[in-house]
Amino acid sequence: MSNRGRELASLLVGFGVGIGLAILFAPQSGDETREWLSASAEDTYRQVRRRGRRLVFEAQDLLDRGEHSMSRALRTGKNVLDSVAAKLE
Repeated sequence: MSNRGRELASLLVGFGVGIGLAILFAPQSGDETREWLSASAEDTYRQVRRRGRRLVFEAQDLLDRGEHSMSRALRTGKNVLDSVAAKLE
């Protein structure tokens, strides 16, 4: 068996032992544990959604500011070109 295969087998055995010990020494019943896991998953889902929304708003704000800066730079460049063109005439 290659090193990678041994590492994977060790990882899976470690997971199995960890799960077995967790079930053996669980401080709550199965129903309570499932309820806790469900509540934790819902809380995590809400946090991820909130962070995702915040990132979307921040990205939109960044794009809006970039668009505004680009428009301002283009207007300034156009004004400079118009000024130079007027002086060349």
